[in-house]
Amino acid sequence: MRPQTPDTLPRVALVATGGTIAGALTEGSETWAYESAQRSGESLVVDMPDLLRRAQWHFEQPYSIGSQNLQLSHMLQLRSVLLRLLQSPLVDAVMVTHGTDTMEDMLYFLHLTLPTSAFSKPLLFTGAMLPADAEQADGPENLRGALAFIEQCLMGRQPNSTMPFGLFMQGLFTPAACVEKQSTAGFDAFDGPYSVVPDSNCLNSQEAMSSPLDSGAQGQFSKLFDDDATGHPLFEAMEVPVVYCVPGNGPLRQLNDLLSRKPASVIVAAPGHGNIPDDCVSVLRRLLLNGVSVVRASRVA
Repeated sequence: MRPQTPDTLPRVALVATGGTIAGALTEGSETWAYESAQRSGESLVVDMPDLLRRAQWHFEQPYSIGSQNLQLSHMLQLRSVLLRLLQSPLVDAVMVTHGTDTMEDMLYFLHLTLPTSAFSKPLLFTGAMLPADAEQADGPENLRGALAFIEQCLMGRQPNSTMPFGLFMQGLFTPAACVEKQSTAGFDAFDGPYSVVPDSNCLNSQEAMSSPLDSGAQGQFSKLFDDDATGHPLFEAMEVPVVYCVPGNGPLRQLNDLLSRKPASVIVAAPGHGNIPDDCVSVLRRLLLNGVSVVRASRVA
């Protein structure tokens, strides 16, 4: 192998969206507190000279938020940016920094809505459980590890080979459809049953593992959106409240409130085998007559 020069380094696009990884400790706070999304993605990489030297970096920042504030408009905006970068001949791989609160929401949305033809390059998300200026900040190591995984995938790439799409955190890779935040604190918050050590065999082992029974197919809803979609009437108008039938007047009050709102659908989570309380039946009939779809479910797993 010839030594790598700047023009032979991998061309990596870093798309930053804010989150804890770009957060800063709150000055003067008497308790441990921080503000998300205080730094740009470019500043995070520039502060790590070893990381800066390992790739030809391209930086984009479509928005900067704490991911608890994620809206459908952000999801569509990020999807459009990623699709453009994945299709660009000037980009070898894409890395995304994202807040952990809605990491799984974003990844599962992209799993369902990005076309399968887009995944000819690595697309890795990463984040952090501690802000950038915390003493034990985990963001830098997550960025280093994600880049190392990208380098490994590009180095051994074969024609039509599978490229990773998912989350890299704390030395583990989890496919996009299987990402789930397991706890609200701790570096292992995303360690799950589908997380693996990203070595040369991990993608093959992922294909051999059974995916969750309820996970949709990759790209299942990609045709709902154009490449540069910024909205979709059906997608944005969808409201499906869940009414839990528990003792008391709460369920009846909720159903009466839905009569004026007229959502697309309502799920009634009833006790036992889905036994709907008699008091609720007449209201549900009125909802049906008003064009609201009613789905009866059981509270029992």
